Amino acid sequence: MKLAVIVTEFPKSTETFIYRDLVKFIEAGVDVRLYHVAPFRHAQPLHGFAAPLRDRAVDFSFVQPAALARALARRPAALTAGIARMLHAYRRHPRIAAKSLALVPKALAIAEDARAWGATHVHAEFAGHPATAAWLGHLAGGLPYSVSCRAHDVFRTQSLLAEKLGAAAAVRAVSDFGRDFLRGHVTGLATRDIHVIHSSVDVGRIEPVEAIPATDPFRILYVGAMEPKKGVQHLLDALVIAGPALGEWRCDLIGHGPDAETLRARAAQLGLADRVRFHGAQAFEVVAESYRTASVCVAPSVIGPNGRQEGIPNVMIEALAYQRPAITTAISGIPELIRDGDTGLLVPPGDAVALATAFTRVLADPHAALAMAKRGRAHVEAEFDLEKNARRQLALFFP
Repeated sequence: MKLAVIVTEFPKSTETFIYRDLVKFIEAGVDVRLYHVAPFRHAQPLHGFAAPLRDRAVDFSFVQPAALARALARRPAALTAGIARMLHAYRRHPRIAAKSLALVPKALAIAEDARAWGATHVHAEFAGHPATAAWLGHLAGGLPYSVSCRAHDVFRTQSLLAEKLGAAAAVRAVSDFGRDFLRGHVTGLATRDIHVIHSSVDVGRIEPVEAIPATDPFRILYVGAMEPKKGVQHLLDALVIAGPALGEWRCDLIGHGPDAETLRARAAQLGLADRVRFHGAQAFEVVAESYRTASVCVAPSVIGPNGRQEGIPNVMIEALAYQRPAITTAISGIPELIRDGDTGLLVPPGDAVALATAFTRVLADPHAALAMAKRGRAHVEAEFDLEKNARRQLALFFP
């Protein structure tokens, strides 16, 4: 079996959830070829577990006159009509329209290469540009394709989704919330069979931490991007509120992003510089050890600009797999993972006071916090296990 996969960027340190799937497909005997829409990101580290993907990544330039000419000669009417439909759908989003138009020759080169390589299926990770590339290739006579719909790729705009998802052989959502959103907001999908397959972690390879969460020092861990939808500014505010009640505490923030320096400056302004440490992007091995030593893991997610929001934060799945107490917010599909008071604690998005209260709750009763984390680990084993969910995905690609 040969599977062509299209992603937006490669490598990208925050997309471990995609790379885990691909490595598991390879372990299952599937030959994977990885295409990335954006140019290869030489400055980005590739996590050790994802190293097998480096040699499978194909980097085409955007200038592909021969592929464009061949596709137009083969399917002129279908391709020109599709491009026109794409530009009309994105007429209110000129930036997306321009990027999509620039993508056309590269998408056709990807489709041509995948077919020549012997792939029998194309899978687009994200319903944005990767799905556009798969759809354009299909219009030009390319392979059947499927799409994974996650979060901002469907919440930000639904333009062209009816066409891209309507022509797909299979559509996957990573949450019930995402499935219901698609059915309610995209023409033609109300009765479509949309498969909910959660993002996953390799639970069998993660040894759960059995220790009671440490209270001296009380270690708070945030892992994720430094960008508005992650709500890190509310975490800093919560630490100011809760700090006096937390005794000896530390907060480690792992990740990078456009807001990193602003958040670092804000932490200093709030008098948190001695207790809050910004570590930047780290190898997953370092992140794994941080989970093991955390007293509590937090994802203070909010709905960001242009409707950007989480699907289900992968870091919360990881935290529960390591059997660490988890605190996050009640948006999007998150309550499908964190059931308040059962598998973790939920607070309203942007509510620093509620987040501070949740920290003190974990500190006050670490035994109850560990019990919640154990129930969370069991929930992850049942619904978010990589081995099970990889098999479900492969059944979609190769029925």
